[in-house]
Amino acid sequence: MQNKLIPSFGRRKARKLRTQSQKAYQELLPLLQLDSPQKLFDQASSDVWLEIGFGGGEHFCEQLEQNPSISMIGCEPFMNGVAHLLLLLAPEDYERVRIWHEDVRHLFGIIPSSYFSRVFILFPDPWPKKRHQRRRLITSEFINILQQKLKNSALLHIASDDSAYVEQIQAILYHHPHFVLLEGPPSADPLTWSSRPKDWPTSRYEQKALNQGKKCAYMVFQKCEISK
Repeated sequence: MQNKLIPSFGRRKARKLRTQSQKAYQELLPLLQLDSPQKLFDQASSDVWLEIGFGGGEHFCEQLEQNPSISMIGCEPFMNGVAHLLLLLAPEDYERVRIWHEDVRHLFGIIPSSYFSRVFILFPDPWPKKRHQRRRLITSEFINILQQKLKNSALLHIASDDSAYVEQIQAILYHHPHFVLLEGPPSADPLTWSSRPKDWPTSRYEQKALNQGKKCAYMVFQKCEISK
């Protein structure tokens, strides 16, 4: 997956960063940026979670606050989102945060097997136009590689407000040999979707969807060993 990847994200930068955001981006990112295996957390002493596409970082920071014993890697190619997260972080959290500022699929090249105990993929770009759907992040190939990086019994949280993407996710994961569905709607029909579970911190993109009157699908999977 290292070569000729079709980007699963759009732009890398939007509006010009404000002075404070630019300062955080230039000064803090080099301290927290993950760019080699040597900057990974020690598996023996850290319970590591991953958020893929953390947007503005609100959900990421709330998880840090609610779970003071964990460490987190946040993956986000969008410069403005990374700058916003850096402004939200407390200095005492720096030692347990790493930021991957590129496509998450390149991250897997430096992550050992059985590393993460929880992964969040919340409201990934659904690429609704048919000609763009090959850019969707969640594919069988992606999930098969991701599962190798998860510990046994690790949790995978996925949320989306796009019924066509939910249908694709369900087709890939609901009967996947390495995952058990713990929570999720029975179909891709929004009429079957329940409200957000209480233990799911909200995110900016979720709130945007709800403000537009959309329903959201919330799914939790657990990695399991294949019976021999």
